[in-house]
Amino acid sequence: MWIKPSGGSHWLTRFKQFLRGQAHEPTHHMLLWAGLIGILGALATVAFREGIHLAEWLLTRHPGSLVQAAMDLPLWLRLLTPAIGGLLAGALLQFGMRWVRGGNKTTDYMEAIIASNGVIGVRASLIKSLSSLFTVGTGGSIGREGAMVQLAAMTGSAAGHWVRLPQGKQRLLVACGAAAGLSAAYNAPIAGALFVAEIVMGSIAMKNFGPLIVASVVSNATVHHFLGYAPVYQIPAFQFLSNWELVFYVVLGFVLGHLAPPFIALLERSAVLFDRTRLPLTLKLGFGGLIVGAISVFYPQVWGNGYSVVNSLLLQHIGWQLLALILVFKIIATASTIGSGAVGGVFTPTLFIGAAFGSLFGTALGALFPGVTAASSAYAIVGMGAFLAATTHAPLMAILMIFEMTLDYKITLPLMLACVVAYTVARDYRGGTSIYAESLRRKH
Repeated sequence: MWIKPSGGSHWLTRFKQFLRGQAHEPTHHMLLWAGLIGILGALATVAFREGIHLAEWLLTRHPGSLVQAAMDLPLWLRLLTPAIGGLLAGALLQFGMRWVRGGNKTTDYMEAIIASNGVIGVRASLIKSLSSLFTVGTGGSIGREGAMVQLAAMTGSAAGHWVRLPQGKQRLLVACGAAAGLSAAYNAPIAGALFVAEIVMGSIAMKNFGPLIVASVVSNATVHHFLGYAPVYQIPAFQFLSNWELVFYVVLGFVLGHLAPPFIALLERSAVLFDRTRLPLTLKLGFGGLIVGAISVFYPQVWGNGYSVVNSLLLQHIGWQLLALILVFKIIATASTIGSGAVGGVFTPTLFIGAAFGSLFGTALGALFPGVTAASSAYAIVGMGAFLAATTHAPLMAILMIFEMTLDYKITLPLMLACVVAYTVARDYRGGTSIYAESLRRKH
C-alpha cells in the first residue's frame, strides 16, 4: 500500500533534490558543494588534530612536541610507548574492522575517486583514523596527514551519498574532501588542490580543478578561524646569493632524484618482511612500534612525524654529525612503522628526509666554499621540495607547496630547478615509480 510522505519527509526530499541538482546545471552548483565540503573537511581535520593532542597527553602526559615528550620520559617508557601505541592501533584494525559488514565501500579515497562509485565506508574510515591516532600519538614515525585527508574525503563521500548525487559528482566531492584535508594539514591551499588534480585525477581541467580550489581555500580559511594562522614550519628568510649557485641546487636535485627510488623500495621491502613474520596484525604493529622505541632510546628525535626536528634544523640548531645519524635512523623508523601496516601518511616523513639531506648538503658546501654559498637552511628548504617531487612524481605540486610554506619569491628559481631535476632523474633516469604508483595501479 502506497503511503504519501509526511510534510517533513516531503520537504526533506525536495531539499535533497535541490542539492542533487541536474546534469545540465552549470559548474556553480558544484562550487557551492565544494565550499560546503571545504568546511566539513576542515572540521574533521581539526577534530583529528585535537584527538592526537589528547592521545599524546593520555599516553605520555606531555602536551608539547612528541620529541620533547620522548626526551622527558624514562628510558624504559620511551622504549615501550610506541610499542603500546602500535598494539592499540593494531587491535583496532584487527578486531574493529569486524564491525564493518560487507558492501562495496572502500576506505581508500584514491580508489573512490578513480575506480569505484565514489562511496567511502564511514565506519571503516573512522576505525582506521582512530588507529592512526594511536600510532601518531605514541611516537610512530608516520604522518598525521594521511588520516586527515581520509576523514575529509569521507565527509565529501557521505554528503554526496546522502543526497544521492550522480556517480561523477560523487567522485568529485570525494576529491574536494581530499583537497580540503591536505590544505588544512599543510596550510597550502593551492598545493592541496593540485595534489588531487595532478596525482589522483590526472587532470587540471577547470571543470574539476575549480571545485578543488574552492574546497581547498574554504578549508584553509575554516582552519584559520578555529586554530589561528601559523606556518607549519618555522622557515627562515631564504638566501640566494648569486645565479651561479643554481648549479648546486641542480646537483642537490640530481642526488635526491637518485635517492627517491631506493627509499620507496625500502618501504615496500619492509612491508614484505613484516608480512613474512606471519604475526597477527596487532603484534605486527606492536613490533613496528617496538623498533621505533628501541631506536628512540638513543635518538628520541625519531618519534613522531618530524615537525619539531625539521624546525630545529631549519633554524640550524642541530649539528651535522647528529643530524646525519638522525636521518639514517629516521628512515629505519619510518620503514618500520609503515611496513608494519600502520595507518598514516608519507608526506611528512618525505619532507623530513628532504630537509635533513638538504641541510647536510648545504653544510658540506659551506665547508668547501666558505662564505660564498647560502646557509644550510636554504638547501634544506629546497631539499624538502625536491625529494617530495621525486617520490610523488608531482613536481608542480611540490614547487607550489614549498612556495606556499615560505611565501618568499627568492626561492622560486632554485626550487623549480631542483624539483624538476629530481623528478626527471627519479622517473626517467632511475626508472622509479611514484610512492603512490602501486596504490593507483590497483585502482585502474
